[in-house]
Amino acid sequence: MIEQVIKIAKEAGTLFRNQRDFEIQEKTDVANIVTSMDLKIQNMVLDKLQKLLPEASIYAEENDVRQMNDGYVWVVDPIDGTTNYAYDFKFSCISIALLYKKEEYLAVVYNPYLDEVFYAQKNKGAYLNSNRIHVSNNDCASSICTIGTSPYYKEYADETFKVMKNVFINTRDIRRTGSAALDLCYLACGRIDAFYERLLSPWDYAAGSLIIKEAGGTIETLSPYTWSFENTQPIVATNSINHDDFLEIIITTNKN
Repeated sequence: MIEQVIKIAKEAGTLFRNQRDFEIQEKTDVANIVTSMDLKIQNMVLDKLQKLLPEASIYAEENDVRQMNDGYVWVVDPIDGTTNYAYDFKFSCISIALLYKKEEYLAVVYNPYLDEVFYAQKNKGAYLNSNRIHVSNNDCASSICTIGTSPYYKEYADETFKVMKNVFINTRDIRRTGSAALDLCYLACGRIDAFYERLLSPWDYAAGSLIIKEAGGTIETLSPYTWSFENTQPIVATNSINHDDFLEIIITTNKN
């Protein structure tokens, strides 16, 4: 099945990479947009996934196609990094996860601009284009960290940028890419060492969470949230070695 899901992801990614003819709509505000390509990709991918596993439910970003249960559930983000795509920034991906009993079972993330497919199956390791990947072994002070700005929730801007400043001061450097799904995959293969975003939706982290775990990393939410693929929640992910120190920076900053 993993090979079939990879094929579906590559077909979808190639489509949005090669086509720039789309319309943009605002969903809630100017920061939260959807393109006609997002909708086209989602419809195409869901149709193929449902044929692949008819008994599975769907939990996808666009058009409120969301049903979560204890069986098989596809969690899909047709274009993670929609704003990047709209601006031709060339850092976007398609993210597909399969849950079973509300736990990660299979994950595929495809970046068509670099032709990179990250994938994992539970207890079978994480891979990038057929090569086994693993998180880095950098400590917190030596870490490169990505910080998401939660642009749909600008009421948390002061908190986010306060955390960003303290992470910057206490680590090697920070990055902001615009695609959380790819950030998590970059963590899994050692290109970055830690990730934090104040609020992320399940389709942003479902696939990346399995890929990180299978690559030896750690991913969790923050209290008072409880980890769930039904919640928009804070996400902290690390290479495990730097986890306690990175988490302490975030918690201490939020207390002050």
